[in-house]
Amino acid sequence: MVPSRPMRRILSRFLVDGLVVLGILVNVGFLLINLRPERPHLGRHTKARVLLRASEPRIKWMRENQFAEFAIAKDVDFELVAARTFEEVHQKLLEEKQHPTGLLLADVDDEHAEELKDGGLVRPIADGADAAELRQTLGELMPEATARGVVDGKQWYLPKRALVNVAVYLRPAIEDAYLHWEEDRKHIDAALKEANGVGLPKDFRLRRTPDGWDSFDLFVAAWTWAHHPARWAEASRRISADNSVAPGTAPRVAWPCGDSEDGAAELLNALYRHGMTEEQLGRFDALPLLDALQWQALFRKHGLLPAQCESGGLEQRDVNGLFHERKLAWAPIDQADSLWLHGSARRDAEAGIPGAGDLSWATLPQGASVELSFGQPARKGRSFAFEEVHLWAVPVRSPDPRLAFQIARFLSQRGLQQRETEAEGMLRPGTTGTRSTSSCGRRSCTDGPRTRP
Repeated sequence: MVPSRPMRRILSRFLVDGLVVLGILVNVGFLLINLRPERPHLGRHTKARVLLRASEPRIKWMRENQFAEFAIAKDVDFELVAARTFEEVHQKLLEEKQHPTGLLLADVDDEHAEELKDGGLVRPIADGADAAELRQTLGELMPEATARGVVDGKQWYLPKRALVNVAVYLRPAIEDAYLHWEEDRKHIDAALKEANGVGLPKDFRLRRTPDGWDSFDLFVAAWTWAHHPARWAEASRRISADNSVAPGTAPRVAWPCGDSEDGAAELLNALYRHGMTEEQLGRFDALPLLDALQWQALFRKHGLLPAQCESGGLEQRDVNGLFHERKLAWAPIDQADSLWLHGSARRDAEAGIPGAGDLSWATLPQGASVELSFGQPARKGRSFAFEEVHLWAVPVRSPDPRLAFQIARFLSQRGLQQRETEAEGMLRPGTTGTRSTSSCGRRSCTDGPRTRP
């Protein structure tokens, strides 16, 4: 049946009016979106607070190059909270338990891991995943890395990175010491004779590269640098053609010192380099303790360490900063920070040390006693550095353990680790990164170099 003409006019008017109303509703919808542009079409907009032990520049880079990718994919708004040390991380987690602020995930180290668990400050990261997902995630990581996150048979943490200290030095400084140390041999001998009654070991010669150094080599090089103007140091960037700005003398060796977490860690490393064993810890008559402290005293007595070691002390970031300014010739620095010192090929990376091509790496010196026997060190230790493992932890009051697990898993993927190493270190964009990466928990890359990055 065909509608009559009046009926067709009524239907047409009804259709037009309906389209007008629909258009008005669409415009109102666009207006509401513009008034509150938080992507309502994507559903819930999640806020996530993550605690990181990192500097502000590093956090800025991580936000833009790592967290941003997850934020876009999952519609998460990240707030990254900075802590300068793991002691500060511990304190913030304690405050979080007492007064929750929505902290979702935290960066901790293995030294504090069991203490955090026993204090009820964290919960197992495995709580945020089902059994199949956890098995798949752990299967993507190196077993020895995931094992560091297991406490009492349960996966409390996921591995983030592994670090180890190496000897970082300037090649021109090593060459300078090698060429000129014998000019000071008489004074060096006299200083050591006060301590051991003999002086330098019989037939001592400074080794040309630090790869084979022991405690005597480091002392001799440090003495030479402290008593001779250093054209390779910071002044070398400012010396004019007529030498109106002359290079100066200063202590050119440094390590963390003073009453701090970093100072205590460096002293413990020194003890083990001099042969300390677990059975000897806590014994004040242990020979490795006496040997390590005797060298510390000699370096301080003869002004071979920065003046800060006699006052407020130096933390690791202070040592890194002195090296970044070319004020040091040699220092123990972990491989990730040493790559930051070098600088990167990426445009968005921080500038490295001036003359980064002078930077090189070696194992830490073998411990040797100041005391001599038949012209040689009475006791010899080894080259040694403790491995420091960083872990992802879920605060006990975390508002979303599942999201925390997903973020930790996302950040552990190889591509993001490689990108971070490219941005902060020597690894050039486009290379595979299997030998240079400093933060590998994955089977496809190493946990960082123990000699040369």
